[in-house]
Amino acid sequence: MAGIVDALANMAVTGLGALLGWNITLRAQNHLQPSPFPWQFADLLEHPWRVQALDPGQTLDLYGLAAGMNVLDLGCGSGLFTRTAAHMVGESGYVHAVDLQAAMLARAKRSLEEAGVLDRVALHHCGAYDLPLEDDEMDLAILVSTFGEIPDKLAALNELRRVLKPGARLGVTDELYHPAFTLPGTVRRLAEEAGFRLLAKANLAIGYHQVYINAK
Repeated sequence: MAGIVDALANMAVTGLGALLGWNITLRAQNHLQPSPFPWQFADLLEHPWRVQALDPGQTLDLYGLAAGMNVLDLGCGSGLFTRTAAHMVGESGYVHAVDLQAAMLARAKRSLEEAGVLDRVALHHCGAYDLPLEDDEMDLAILVSTFGEIPDKLAALNELRRVLKPGARLGVTDELYHPAFTLPGTVRRLAEEAGFRLLAKANLAIGYHQVYINAK
């Protein structure tokens, strides 16, 4: 019995070490060349621990999402926050989900179909610099663990200002264990340089939330 326990312990340590090594490697790569979270690890985005820690409904409430809004989910990944947003905007609202990775969008589409809200969502395979949206169209844009993945962050923020209505909100969340984690002070500096004004912020055990106003 002791041998089995020792073997399991060794497996756990080895697995933890491999995960830590993977995270460190991705952090180094993102520092040199920011890139999206690999679609091959999409299951981690839906892990129950992460869902509980971030609580998509509470996060979107903090951002100010309400029924009838037009919402942009930039870097939607597996669709975790897209699904919740689609439920919350109701039949009178709409969500635009954007991701650079076709495999992520395919997974998001499946999850939206299963949740019965695909009719409220448009999926866009594109980046952050040239969004397929009209000027002053969005009521809210959300970036959940996406900001650090964008190489030219100021260009992306300027594009977000273009598509957001005057007075619309931008919600930014980041997680400490995310390979592209960005310090909150860096986000605020760049957001304010682009013309956004900080409205609210909250610290989490695993990261932080920030909410901005598009001060046009």
